[in-house]
Amino acid sequence: MKNPKGLWDKLTFQNVLFVVFAIALAVLLYMRDITGVDTNKFLLLAFVVGYALIADYEHLMMLIAFILPLTNGLPSNYILPIICLLIVIKGGRQMKVPSIVWVSFLAISLYELIHVFMFAHSFEAPAYVGYCSFLFLILVIGGSFDSRSNESKNALAFCLGTVVMLIIILMNFSQLVGDYFFEGSVRMGNVSDYLGEGVMTLRTNPNNIGLFSIAAISIVFALWYYKKIPVWALALVAVPAFVCGVYSLSRTWMLSIILFALLFFVMRKGKNRGSSFIILLIAVVGVFYFFTRLNVSVLESFDTRFSGDTDTAGSRTTLFLTYHKWMFENTWALLFGTGAIPYREVTQIENSTHNAIQQVFISYGIPGLLFFIYLLVRLIKNWRVRGERMVYVPILTIGFFLQSSQFLNPAYCAFPFIASFFVLKMVKKDEMYSITRKTS
Repeated sequence: MKNPKGLWDKLTFQNVLFVVFAIALAVLLYMRDITGVDTNKFLLLAFVVGYALIADYEHLMMLIAFILPLTNGLPSNYILPIICLLIVIKGGRQMKVPSIVWVSFLAISLYELIHVFMFAHSFEAPAYVGYCSFLFLILVIGGSFDSRSNESKNALAFCLGTVVMLIIILMNFSQLVGDYFFEGSVRMGNVSDYLGEGVMTLRTNPNNIGLFSIAAISIVFALWYYKKIPVWALALVAVPAFVCGVYSLSRTWMLSIILFALLFFVMRKGKNRGSSFIILLIAVVGVFYFFTRLNVSVLESFDTRFSGDTDTAGSRTTLFLTYHKWMFENTWALLFGTGAIPYREVTQIENSTHNAIQQVFISYGIPGLLFFIYLLVRLIKNWRVRGERMVYVPILTIGFFLQSSQFLNPAYCAFPFIASFFVLKMVKKDEMYSITRKTS
């Protein structure tokens, strides 16, 4: 087993090629979304798939990590299935995946297909194949072992892809909204509200901005804690992610930031103690200066949101009860569920459910919910390292946020959860490498 600790390898052809690809993709998205250059989606499809074809397995996994946050602005229903197929082909027999992972993938995919044919008004093959790609990624990334995949690089690639996505949306949204945005009068969010749904651009709602923000922050801090990246790389990701999280004006994001800070200082074992204190001090001073000197109005906007409809958590508790009432009035759904893709068609409830566990419950009933919980717990336990607690901070923080968001539909919401497995696997591989060295 090779040393998984090296994040900054020598300049091999594949390493240079990945950096060039990542920069080029970011530039293409910037030119399309910010400068208005007309970019055909099939050009982006060809560019991403073309790189995937020539990338080796290690960099193919880095590619999927990098584009996960960017899929909301790419033809992802075409890109993801192709990359998943290439993962299987290039992984080959060396990609060790437990049988339960393949069985679970096939069973859930077939079960969803049955629901789509039973309940959906029309069968949309790209949407279904895209959903199956999401299932493949969460099960295979969470359950597979391959020494050729560098998990620290994958985690960093996800964080950098998230920063690209957040900055481009920030710039695009500020152009569309103007001064009202920086005053905190409008939440950073879906630019489709201004451009129209038919325009392909990086876009997502304010809650997902907060979700990806806290995911990038928690994962990059784990990379720094385990000495995979220097402090400047930590700042490169954490600062823009924090700023975009602030402008999302998401109450769940604010609570998640507090939870992350508590977990980070409770879970650490003395590593980087002095550095952690210095970073905390700088962060507190920086946040204080940001809110009290640069943008008092944003702080006032947060205060308004927390003093608003907190009794119903922004109508989330009402929505939660509405979906539960529908489920128990339609007892057949308790056993079989509605399917993840057509669940809103079946329930005829206007708003999406805003609770990850409840969405799994609605989609697949009580048996499906129990199976999902069992499967995720089993995947997480596969990467358990005795005595290591910090490794769970990203997955706990992201899991907390998802209880105010979706999980299966849109699958985009689950991508940060998938990325948290990179940290789990990174630490487990470090332990295995250490044991191998001692016994050799």
